[in-house]
Amino acid sequence: MKIISFSSIDRTLLTYPTMELIKLEGFLSIGVGEKSCIGRWEGQNYIPCEHTKAPICQQCKIFNACAICKGSCLKDEKTCLEEHVVYLAMFRPDILKIGVSKSSRFECRLREQGADVGAIIASYPDGEIARKIEHALQQNYGLKNSVRSSKKINFEKELNLDVWEAAKEDLNARNEIKLNYLNKNLWMRPLPLNDAIYGNVIGLKGRMLIVDNKNTLYVCDLNNLLGAQITSVATSHRQISLYSFRIT
Repeated sequence: MKIISFSSIDRTLLTYPTMELIKLEGFLSIGVGEKSCIGRWEGQNYIPCEHTKAPICQQCKIFNACAICKGSCLKDEKTCLEEHVVYLAMFRPDILKIGVSKSSRFECRLREQGADVGAIIASYPDGEIARKIEHALQQNYGLKNSVRSSKKINFEKELNLDVWEAAKEDLNARNEIKLNYLNKNLWMRPLPLNDAIYGNVIGLKGRMLIVDNKNTLYVCDLNNLLGAQITSVATSHRQISLYSFRIT
C-alpha cells in the first residue's frame, strides 16, 4: 500500500490501491518504504502514478491559483463566491500568522495548520476581497502568511498570551478559539521520526503526529510520508471508507 494523502481533521492516512483509511489513533506500527508520486485527483476520480519523483511529479502537480492570490483573481472564472474570513493565528510560543479561510471552515483551517489559538479579524463576501485585505494587513503589520512546520513543534512551551492579546487588540480580532491536540501533557521535547511510526498516539497537531514509545516521545511530519510504501501495518484502529475522507 502507498500513502497518497492524509487528513488532519479526520486523523487518517489514505492508502492506494485499497483506498483504506488508517486511523491515527491508539497503537500504531507502520513501516515506511520507498517513495513515489502520490498521483492526482480529477474530480472524484483518483489517477495513480508511479513516477519516482516524490511526493508529486510535474505531470500530477496541479496549479492552485487561490493559494497565491493576493486579491486579484488569477482564474478564468472566480469560484470563491461564499463568505470568507481573514483570521489571526498564533503558534507556541509567540509566532503570529495571518490567513484566509471560508467562514464555514475557520476552525478546521486552524486545526489543519496546528495553530494553538485563532481569532477572526473580519468577514467578507468572497475570497478575493479577503485576500486583498489579508495582503494589506500583512504588509502593514509585518505578519507572516505561512509558518514552517519546524516552527510548530514547540510543544513544551507556553503560549505568550501578552503577545496574543496585544495582536488581537491591534487588529480588533474577535471570536477567539483555543485548540487542544494532545490527550496528555508532554514530558519531553519529541524526537524526530521519519522512517517508521511505532507507539501510542498522543495527538496530531496539524500534520505533526506525536507518539509515545516506552516513555520516549517522537514526532513525525505526515508530509514526509506522502508517496511512501507501507511495509508493515499494525494498528488498533482501522477504517475502510473513502466517503468520509477529506483531502488536505
